[in-house]
Amino acid sequence: MTDEVGQCIKCGREIGPDETICGVCNRAGMATPSATQYHGTVVVAIIAGVVALAIAASLSLRGVGPYRAEAVAFAPGPGDVVDVTVAITNEGSKVGHAKCQITAFDASGRELQSSNIVSTAIPGGERVTDHAQIPGVGQPAARVAVTCS
Repeated sequence: MTDEVGQCIKCGREIGPDETICGVCNRAGMATPSATQYHGTVVVAIIAGVVALAIAASLSLRGVGPYRAEAVAFAPGPGDVVDVTVAITNEGSKVGHAKCQITAFDASGRELQSSNIVSTAIPGGERVTDHAQIPGVGQPAARVAVTCS
């Protein structure tokens, strides 16, 4: 049976297999942390960082939205396009941008085509009017619906 010889992590001197630091570097004779303690500390630090980021993200989005939207007007545009005027209300207390889906339907209620937009900045509690287009509709739209988040 052979004894493995290691090196001091501070100075490089030879040390026993169950040591991490030599007697010269550890004059006070303090116990050194094990590898498990090092890894545990790193894992705890990573988890704490992820939790802190999640809390910061949650706080930064507080007060934005929800959004209420309606199609104020729509008309056929050039080609297979429907031009839509959308009124969007930010029911929150902070400025935000609404992500909206605008969908055109025929007279029987069948979906013809939809398009996604991001609104201009909407101050908290206020309403803005945006213009959008739904390309590739192919036939006259009887109704247009808007949903925002």
